[in-house]
Amino acid sequence: MEITQLRYFQIVAEYQHITRAAEHLNISQPALSAMISRLENELGVQLFDHKGRSIILNENGQLFLQRVNHILLELDDCKHELREMAAQYEKSISIAVTSPQFLQGIHVFMEAHPDYKWNQKFAELTEIKKMLNTGQCVIALTSPGIYGEEYESLLLLQDRFKVAIHKDNPLAVKDTLSFKDLENERFALLHRGVPFRVQTDAIFDEMDFQPRSVLECDRLLRLELVNSNSAITIASQSASFRHLFSDDVVYRDIEGVTQTRDIVFTYRKGRHLSLAYRQFRDFLIDRFNGHEHSFSE
Repeated sequence: MEITQLRYFQIVAEYQHITRAAEHLNISQPALSAMISRLENELGVQLFDHKGRSIILNENGQLFLQRVNHILLELDDCKHELREMAAQYEKSISIAVTSPQFLQGIHVFMEAHPDYKWNQKFAELTEIKKMLNTGQCVIALTSPGIYGEEYESLLLLQDRFKVAIHKDNPLAVKDTLSFKDLENERFALLHRGVPFRVQTDAIFDEMDFQPRSVLECDRLLRLELVNSNSAITIASQSASFRHLFSDDVVYRDIEGVTQTRDIVFTYRKGRHLSLAYRQFRDFLIDRFNGHEHSFSE
């Protein structure tokens, strides 16, 4: 049984006249009669009583019409809902990030697309992978990046690690600092488990360095401590471009550290990206390609 058969039956039931129904449907009378006959054969009952050239919807036909009206109404409602969902998807962006700082500056994109709706989530890397796999988010912006055969991954920036240090600290006169230089310094580090802290600790482990004095804190307190020359910290180079710390804070290379902080745009392979997502992806590429527009950690 096909949807077309149901729609044709609905019109014939309305007119109860094959000729007028055929004219309404813009098909031939024999073709419409044959379709009604096939439908009745498939159901195994007569839907119309024939009286001369007229047809009258019988009891079977009346019962079937009630069901057909309900089915076609549900189908039409479903089509409208699907179209609305598609329209919403075309103008929505669902993104998960390992750091909210990656989205600094997107007000420029938002102002250019005021009708786009946003759903932003902040989570750890493993949780974001689950979100991508289950469709809870469509795209992700993470560090470290998410890679694998099931993902499309675009490297936006290879950010270098630096020491962020107040200009009045005696060590600020050096362009490059060794971990020997830093062994007596007080470090302000983000809380353990935060992706940037995980990467910072990985550097310390690889360089066999254990800071002697560490204050674990959130981003705001770390900012205050470094700005006031009460501590130093490890930051990404892009923090300087975005003026994360005050102008009194300078950034120095770290001797022996070659690791980079990769910032990666990811989505599930085979997932259709709407125009909104493609526009946002291109926006991110442009911003991360320019140092003055890069994002901090």
